[in-house]
Amino acid sequence: MIMTDNRQKKELEDFKYLIDSRHLTNEQREEEKSALLKAREARFRIRPAHEIREAKLMQLRYQMEEYLNKPESNPGPRFPEFLRIYVDTLHKKRKEFAADLSIKPIILSQVLNRHREPQEVFLQRLILHSANTYQHIGKIRKDLWLKVYYQDKLNHFLSTQDKVQESQAKYVTNRRLDP
Repeated sequence: MIMTDNRQKKELEDFKYLIDSRHLTNEQREEEKSALLKAREARFRIRPAHEIREAKLMQLRYQMEEYLNKPESNPGPRFPEFLRIYVDTLHKKRKEFAADLSIKPIILSQVLNRHREPQEVFLQRLILHSANTYQHIGKIRKDLWLKVYYQDKLNHFLSTQDKVQESQAKYVTNRRLDP
């Protein structure tokens, strides 16, 4: 069923104000919930593609900042995951993104799949690319990608210390210092 623009606008206006659900039965709450979800879905469908892309990019930026603020709650490497979201949000094909950075697509694929560490040139180009992308949306910290990458490295280092120290202990001899 296709709604006319006026009917769509009226339906969205109906949900402009919150409904006091304290005095509703469970059945009425479910009906209201369903109607609200339908209205939100209709509103979402009429959003232009560029607004959706901008919203996803802002969400990615906030996720990266949250990861830096609370790194211990997010185990595992997140840099490739954030990069994958960034690339997939901007381009339909990863080959196009690789061309934007002037790198080979295989290098991008290896970084995304954790088979290769990104080189400094890759990181610098990524920073420049994201700065250009975010300039119309909102500012992004220039060091955000670097901080996420090095936070991953630090988390990995700290998480493997017990195993590494056990295996390396046999190579270390300490001489006591007598007082």
